[in-house]
Amino acid sequence: LGGAAAIEHGFELDDDLLRLMKEKGTFLVGTDVGYDSNISWGLDSTSARWQERMTIDRLKRAYKVGTKMAYGTDLVIDGPGLNRIQTSLKVLDTWKAAQIPAPYVLQTMTIYAAELLGIEKSRGVLEPTYWADIVAMKDNPLEDIEAVKHVHFVMKEGKVIRQD
Repeated sequence: LGGAAAIEHGFELDDDLLRLMKEKGTFLVGTDVGYDSNISWGLDSTSARWQERMTIDRLKRAYKVGTKMAYGTDLVIDGPGLNRIQTSLKVLDTWKAAQIPAPYVLQTMTIYAAELLGIEKSRGVLEPTYWADIVAMKDNPLEDIEAVKHVHFVMKEGKVIRQD
């Protein structure tokens, strides 16, 4: 009701709040970690599994209600044996467990993230007059969102900055 652009985490959001967020255009940016991450951060196995189930349930409900979501994390530590990017992409496991379709997950990483940041008129889609910010994968992330873990090249403002 206060005009927040987004709710971070939102672990215990009920359906009424998810509907209110939809009505107000408030995004959910959940940092939706799963069991492995919860364990690595010190939760016991029962608490880690409970938290994972709660997160998956909230994701399913938010998607069903139509609450705007943007993929993001505020992770500041790496998971065991993982770098920061790999740790952040572990969140995909939870989204997949919640049966969020790959095309929608990709939109939360692009179009909806740009909208949340207020840059949707210059970034977030591949269109004339938009910045050429492209992350190209070897496989199609619309078919399997895991493809985002295998980057072929990155273009920032029309310039290739990384290529395999």
